[in-house]
Amino acid sequence: MANDSQRIINRFGGNAWKGASWAVNSMRAFIAPLGSADYDLTCDRETLLLRARALFQNHAFSRAIISSLTTNVVGTGVKVRPQLKQLDVLGITHDEAVAWCRKTQDLYEIWSQSKKCDVERKNDMFGLQDLALKTQLIDGDCFALAKYDKKIEPFGLCLKLLEADRCMNPLGMIDTDRLTQGVEVNDFGTPLNYYFTKRPAWSIDNYSDMLETVRVPAFDRYGEANVLHVFSPDRTDQRRGVSILAPIIVLMKQQERFLESELMAAVVTSMLTAFIESNDEKVDDPFLSNVPEDERVAQQSEGDTPLELTSGGIIQLKKGQKVSAVNPTRPNSAYQGFVEAIFSEAASSLGLSYEVVLRKFNSSYNAVRGAILESKKTFDRARRNLISDFCRPVYEKWLSQAILTGVIDAPGYFEDPIKRALWNGCRWIADSAFLLDPLKETQAYKMQLDEQLITRDTACAAINGGEYESVLDGQAEEKKMREAKKMNEPGLINKSETFSVSTDDVNESAL
Repeated sequence: MANDSQRIINRFGGNAWKGASWAVNSMRAFIAPLGSADYDLTCDRETLLLRARALFQNHAFSRAIISSLTTNVVGTGVKVRPQLKQLDVLGITHDEAVAWCRKTQDLYEIWSQSKKCDVERKNDMFGLQDLALKTQLIDGDCFALAKYDKKIEPFGLCLKLLEADRCMNPLGMIDTDRLTQGVEVNDFGTPLNYYFTKRPAWSIDNYSDMLETVRVPAFDRYGEANVLHVFSPDRTDQRRGVSILAPIIVLMKQQERFLESELMAAVVTSMLTAFIESNDEKVDDPFLSNVPEDERVAQQSEGDTPLELTSGGIIQLKKGQKVSAVNPTRPNSAYQGFVEAIFSEAASSLGLSYEVVLRKFNSSYNAVRGAILESKKTFDRARRNLISDFCRPVYEKWLSQAILTGVIDAPGYFEDPIKRALWNGCRWIADSAFLLDPLKETQAYKMQLDEQLITRDTACAAINGGEYESVLDGQAEEKKMREAKKMNEPGLINKSETFSVSTDDVNESAL
């Protein structure tokens, strides 16, 4: 009988998991909403977007989070390096492939380093990368459209970035499973069309344009993306992104209020220097008389005049007035520890170390290095997403346009999908990671080179963000310059020993 009762409780009461129990007092008020990824975002996304923008504009730590991500993910730019494989399929030799890659890289850099790649003529490609990532982090997603203009020499391609709130349903169309938040999908969830407003939301001179939308097909006839949608979904079937600040909006806003309160308390405390008691009944209002006339915010004739203080004020009180002693307990000695705990929790929820966000490195070497390496994992993942959603599609669009205009030759590019994918082959390099102790970390890379665990190109990219081939080219040019000026060689480079190289020279032939 007892076992039957227990089965009924387990069946209807949910006692197997305490987190799902309604009998535990602490969980009775925990009401979790039901909804798909799109349903949960439909009503809340706009509010989250606006609040995230407000925090970025006005809250120091929220802005530091975004700045830390953009600086470490994009930095001075994510650069392309064409890389061809399966040369027999492409019908070219190794030397031809090397020459093709070098020419393509040089031409892409000419285009990407010019502001002509931006419709608004404000940024080069690296600036667009930074702006696209920043918009995605704050708004939740960022869109990019390609525009082709023959007047833009020599490739005719430029990009237009769009903020998240420009993607919306046409006026009068409610959200459905097929079309919601400006994105129309098929039965499998693949985007079919995007709907964008003609002007930014709440444009300066015309509010009606934000109600007029334009339909843009998601893909062209070759299956390539017409709309570049930069976002990171957290759930399956999610078609729009959410701000990276969304989970910490409440925490950051409360911290901002706490900071303002503590700061105001410290300011007021610093202003109250001394009080003088007087028997004179004709003393003016003590909290106005100590403020110079030209610095007063309110006039005395306005009725309910607010109290005003000035720095270093010595206040003379009216007859009969008493003031309790001012206890200078500000700044609050517990403020830093409490706030750092908040910052640590907020940063860790985003996969970052608060030391990296605040640029505060005052711990031991191992602790700081651990914080940097853990944050680097998040930076690497964010960079991979940016390359997949934005950088690589842009490169492929540029390459297609360059082939169409005859600037680059790629046989079979438009006829054979496999050859097209092979011609599009490339890798991406970014700025080198921060070296906390350059000597130790360079020695570590040298050990890995000595043990043949990595290539010199990999070590060069990790140490200074460059390429070994470029280093060799530069050294060759320097050698030619020295020879032309009849200068002696600087001598052999003093190579530092590592633990992987024995300090005792052993003549193996003598053994």
